Amino acid sequence: MARTVASYYRGSESLSGVQVTVEAGRAPQVEGDTRSPLSAGQVDPLCAASLAMPGDPRRITSPMRREGGALRPCTWDEALDTAGAGLRAAKDAGGPGAIGLYAGAELAAHPLACLRAAAFATGQGTRHLYTPLVMHGAARLLAAEWVTGAPMPLQADVGRAHYAVLLGADQERAGWGPFQSGSIHTQAMLYFHKRRKENKLVTVDNRRSGLSARAEQHVNIRPGTEAFFLLGMANAILLKGWTDEQYLRDYAKNVERLREWLTPWDVARCGEICGVDPGDISGVALKFSRAAMGVVALGHGATQSRYGGVAAWAWLVVHALTANLLRPGGLYEAKGAVDLHPIAASFPSAGAPRTREGGLPSLLLQAPGTALAGEILSPGDGQLRALISVGGCPVSELPDPATTTRALSSLDCLIAMDVLESPTTALAQVVLPARHFWERRDLMLLNHSALPSRMIQATEAVLPAPETARDEADVLAELYARVPAGLRLGGAWGRHITLAGRALATADLDVWVDRALEWSKLPDRASLEARGGPLELGEHDRASWRVTFDDGRLDLAPDALSSVMTTLRPPEADPTRPYRLATTAAWPGGHGRALRAADAEEPGVLAHPDCGLKDGATVLVETANGQVRGRLRLSADLRPDTILVPWGWAVPANELVGLSSIDPLTGAPDQEGLPCALRAV
Repeated sequence: MARTVASYYRGSESLSGVQVTVEAGRAPQVEGDTRSPLSAGQVDPLCAASLAMPGDPRRITSPMRREGGALRPCTWDEALDTAGAGLRAAKDAGGPGAIGLYAGAELAAHPLACLRAAAFATGQGTRHLYTPLVMHGAARLLAAEWVTGAPMPLQADVGRAHYAVLLGADQERAGWGPFQSGSIHTQAMLYFHKRRKENKLVTVDNRRSGLSARAEQHVNIRPGTEAFFLLGMANAILLKGWTDEQYLRDYAKNVERLREWLTPWDVARCGEICGVDPGDISGVALKFSRAAMGVVALGHGATQSRYGGVAAWAWLVVHALTANLLRPGGLYEAKGAVDLHPIAASFPSAGAPRTREGGLPSLLLQAPGTALAGEILSPGDGQLRALISVGGCPVSELPDPATTTRALSSLDCLIAMDVLESPTTALAQVVLPARHFWERRDLMLLNHSALPSRMIQATEAVLPAPETARDEADVLAELYARVPAGLRLGGAWGRHITLAGRALATADLDVWVDRALEWSKLPDRASLEARGGPLELGEHDRASWRVTFDDGRLDLAPDALSSVMTTLRPPEADPTRPYRLATTAAWPGGHGRALRAADAEEPGVLAHPDCGLKDGATVLVETANGQVRGRLRLSADLRPDTILVPWGWAVPANELVGLSSIDPLTGAPDQEGLPCALRAV
C-alpha cells in the first residue's frame, strides 16, 4: 500500500519541501510541497536522484575491519571494539591531540551528528575537528565576525534590492544561492522587477549565462580576482565621497585606517587585475551607492581563492560604506528558526585553537579541512595519528588527493563511516555503514542559508534503513564511550567547553533538541512531526542590528587583516601557463562525489573557441600542482583566457589544486584563478 510522507531534501542548501510517495516494488515518486516557504513547490533537480542513492551498488552493507590487508565483514561490536582500541592506543601514545575527526559535507545536513562530532572533539580535548566548510562559507562567516563580532551568516536581500550585483559564480548553472531558478528569492526578484523599473541586476563572472542575458549589465571578470573588483568598488565609493556619512558616523569605526588600506586599490589598477574596463568597476560602484537599496550576492567563486578572506571582508565594506549592511534590501542577519547568534558569538575564532602550520583559525569549533593532511604528516607535539571520518570523503572533497591519500595511509588508525564506498573507506582499518538521510527521522534546525522565510520542519524516515546501518550521531556516542576522557579538564578548548562537550558526547540529544525548541518558543519535536509538513514562522526581521563589540559599532578595518592588507599583492602571471583556472561546480552535477541527476552530462574541460583546439579533442590541463586529461568542450560564453574544470566530476579538478597555496586568513584552497596551460594530447 502506498504512503506519502511530507519531507524535505537535505542534499543541498535548497532544502526543497517535498511529498514523497513510497510503494512496495516501485521507485519512490517525489513532488514539490507548495506549503514550503523556501521552495514554494519547486524541487531540487537532484532530489529524485538522491532517492535512488540508498540502493546504489556501492552501498556499504556491513561493518568491516581490516584483516590481513583486506576489509572483511564483521559484527558491529567487533568493529566498534577494534575502532575503540585504535583510538585509545593513539591517545595513550600522543595524548588527546593525537585523535581527531573529519566531518564531511554530507554531515552538514544532519544537525544532531554535527553536534555530536563537536562534542566528541571538545569532550576529548582535541582541536582536530576538520570539515570542508573552508571550501564553501568559511570566509563569509569569518568576515562577519571581523566586522560585526559574531560569525553569523549574512543573507543578500535580492528580492527587495533596487540594484543587485551577482559576483563570483553563475548561480543558475551552479545550482546554489538566492538566484536559483524557481527559488523564493528569484520569484520575489522577478515580482519586484515587474513592479518597478529601477530593480536592476548586474552579473560579474567569467562566464555568460541565462541570468547574464536578462541582466542590465554583464562584467566579464578574470577568475580569482573578485576581491580586487570589490576593493576597486570600495575605493571609488570611499575616496569619491559616495558614502552614507551619517551611517558611518553613527555605526562604524576605523574608517581612516580603511581609507589607508583602500588608497592603493584604485579602479584603474583593479580593472587591470580583473581584466575589465575600469569604468565598469566605477560605474557599478556609483549605481550601487546611489540605489535606495543595493546588495551584492557573493558567489562561492569569489571566496575560493587565496584572496577569499579579503573578498569576503571587502564585500561587507562596500555594503557598510553605502548603508546597506544589516538593513532591508542589503545584507541582513539570517537567524533561522532557532537563533544561534548567542552560541556563535560565544566561540570567536580569535580565541580558538589554531593549526600547527600556518596558524589557521578554527571557525565555530571547526578547523579548515585543508590543514588535515599537514597535521597528519608533520611530526611533533599534537601530531594527528588516529582519525574518524564521518559523512564524507576527504580524498574526494579536498584538494590534492594524492597528498591526502598519503596522509590517511600513514595513520595508525582510520575509521570511516559513510553510506557508500569511497577512496577514504578503501584506506580505513574500520568501515561503518551509515544511514542515508532519507532513512532517518530529522529536524530542520540549521536552515540559515535557505531564506528569506523562517521555517522549521520535522520529518519521519521516508525509506526503510538496512538493519546493518546506524545513525552517525549514535555511533559517535558509542565510539566516545570506548575512549576514556580522563579527569583532566581544559585540553584545547578550556574547562567550560570541555565540560559541555563531555555532557553532550553521550547524552540523549532528543532531550536537548526539545530544550532548544522550548528556548526558541517553538513546538516540541513530537508536535512538529505530527504536523506532517513545514511550520512557517514568517520572514526575518531584516533590520536586526546585533553588533557584539562593546561600542556597538561595525569594525571596517579589523586588526585581523592588518598584516594582509598592508602586504597585499595582486596575482602574478605565469608566461608558461597563460590561462586562468576556474573550478566552480556545474549543475546538475550533484552534491559530492556520488550524487548525479539522471540526465547529467559530464562537462569535461571547457574553453573559449579562441583556444585554437577542436571541440571534442582530448586535452591536458596543467597547473603548478598537477595535470588532468579530459574531453574539450568549446563555449563562446566563457571568457577567452579562462579554462573551466568543474569540481566534482570525472575530470578531477581537485588534482589541479594544491594544499600549499591557500588563503592565509581562512585556509581556503586556491581553486579560482590559478595559472594553467591547455594543450591537445
